Parts: sequence; C-alpha cells; structure tokens
Amino acid sequence: MKKLDDIWEEYINQGSLSPHTLKELAWHIEYDIDPADAITMATDMGLKELGSCIAKQLGHEDDYIRELSVGCLLGRLKLPEYAEKGFKIAQEDPDESVRDLAIFNIGEILNKIDDKNLRYKIACYLDQILMSAATPLSKGAPYNSILAAMGVPIAERPRVRDLGMEINFDLVEKFKKKYGVQE
Repeated sequence: MKKLDDIWEEYINQGSLSPHTLKELAWHIEYDIDPADAITMATDMGLKELGSCIAKQLGHEDDYIRELSVGCLLGRLKLPEYAEKGFKIAQEDPDESVRDLAIFNIGEILNKIDDKNLRYKIACYLDQILMSAATPLSKGAPYNSILAAMGVPIAERPRVRDLGMEINFDLVEKFKKKYGVQE
C-alpha cells in the first residue's frame, strides 16, 4: 500500500494516477483513521471519480471530516449528484459549522441539479435562511450560495467576513424569480 506522499509524488511526476494508485487513494479515503489528507489530496487532484468515496465520510463521527467532505463534494468538486445529501446536511447536521459549510457551498451546484423539485427546495431554504438570519455573519453562508447560483465569479464576491454585510437585494430578488421562490 502506497503512502499518501508516494501517491502525491506519482501525480506530480506523471500528471495523473495509475488505476492501481487511484484504488489505493480511494482506500485511504475510506479506511484511514483520519482521512482528511486523502480527501484533500483527491480534491486537489480534481478526482471527481472518487466522489463516492468522499461521500461515505459525510456520516463520519468527526465534525471536521464531515465538514471537509461536504465542502469538497459541493464547493470544490461541484458534484450535483450529492445535492440531496448536501441539502440534508445543511438542514440536519448536529454541528453548526458543518451545516454552515453545506449552506455556503450548495449554490455551486444548484444550476446543475436535474431534479427541479430539489432545486426549488434548496433555493427556498437559502432564501429562508438569508431572510431569517439574526446577524450579518449568519447571512454570509446562504448569500454566498445565492451569488454562486447566480453565476457571480468568486473574485467579484465580497470577502467571506463581509458577505452578510454587503447583500445585493436586487440580485436576491433575481435569484428568487429564477428559482420560483415565493414570498
């Protein structure tokens, strides 16, 4: 079994992984006691084919591993097939940070979701969270997702700490109209 450093070395030297090494990286994601480095490595390499391995960690007992996994699947790899799981995490995860990161990233895949009903539910949820949030800080996660869903490039979005204070409500109204969100 190759160590993660050796897997990374192969990727750097060859620009890809052999099928055997890909399976070994998948093993690290699924079975390492702390799979964070393996998840990050697969994501940094853009290995969307390992999404199913990363998705198995969405139920991990460690909050950080769940948070990393949902952020990688939705925000970095942008895999719409995990929209339903990501939405459930956004609503139900016991840890607030995990919920917030799911909310922060789910807009990255909103336009790619084939299920119109799920897309509508997520859009309504983002609007609900944005409008009911008590502080600017808690408005930032849903607003970032709205910006992503509306195609605003990352470079044109407010800084993370400023997201909840620089809300463009005209854009939010366009978002609501685009997704059929009712008042």
